[in-house]
Amino acid sequence: MLGIVVVIPCHDEDFLLLSLMSLRRCERPKCDVEVIVVVNESEDAPAAVREKNRTTCEQAQRWALTNNQGWLRFHILHLDNLPKKHAGVGLARKIGMDEACYRFAKIGNQQGVIACFDADSRCERNYLQAIHAHFTENPRVQACGIRFEHPLSGPDFPDEVYHAITLYELHLRYYVLAQRWAGIPHAWQTIGSSMAVRCDAYQQQGGMNRRQAGEDFYFLHKFIPLGGFAEITATKVIPSPRPSHRVPFGTGRAVGELLKNGGQYLTYSPHSFEDLQVFLSQELHGLHGLEDLEALYARLPESIGRFLRLNGFEKKLA
Repeated sequence: MLGIVVVIPCHDEDFLLLSLMSLRRCERPKCDVEVIVVVNESEDAPAAVREKNRTTCEQAQRWALTNNQGWLRFHILHLDNLPKKHAGVGLARKIGMDEACYRFAKIGNQQGVIACFDADSRCERNYLQAIHAHFTENPRVQACGIRFEHPLSGPDFPDEVYHAITLYELHLRYYVLAQRWAGIPHAWQTIGSSMAVRCDAYQQQGGMNRRQAGEDFYFLHKFIPLGGFAEITATKVIPSPRPSHRVPFGTGRAVGELLKNGGQYLTYSPHSFEDLQVFLSQELHGLHGLEDLEALYARLPESIGRFLRLNGFEKKLA
């Protein structure tokens, strides 16, 4: 039986229980499921963060006692003294995912699936069923993204937050679709709350990194170039649209910046992808010597040719 462990990093959160309730409402898949919550803080965390984490942990532990059932179990960890050099979402995910591997190893299940979620996310009721079905029906898939949609309206946030997340999600989707149109082979969404990986593949690629932001992008790009990567579209994760000060880039930071600059969001020019498409359509394997390279540069848009010259393309190609 496949088995699923959902890992949730949690730091300075107000509404963890809503995310746990969303998972609790999921329809039962054809396997058992565990949820590991890693409530975490740095060794130099402010007193207010420590107190909030302690309260959150106690609430979640009490909630788990009354909501655990035979096929779905919730485990709440509290790590209150992580080294400040590495403390952050990457390390928290790594601790939870490593623990998931350990638990799968104890029962001899190296094909078990580790799913990543966030402490402010929700999901559709078929979330667990869709993960189980996808990995069961696609045995060669080692890792995957999961369809996501931020809420674009509702009572939980001011209208300007929903406007900001609408612009940012349009950017995310435009950026990946433009890369695919240009012919870039590894264009996939990489959102930390909506990805999953097999236990053995996770170990073979060295596990999760300890980055304090962008950990999802760098983690999934271990798998994407190898093949065996896919996207689950039969369900969806609903990440929070809220602004955040806790990471240097990403959704929360982007929404915060949009709110500060009056709701304008700039994305990449379509001309960039038009130029890239010309470059990616070239046959490079037969190029030999400076004469061939000069002929290549003459066929390329000026922007690409200049970039290649400035970055030593001749040596890199050789």
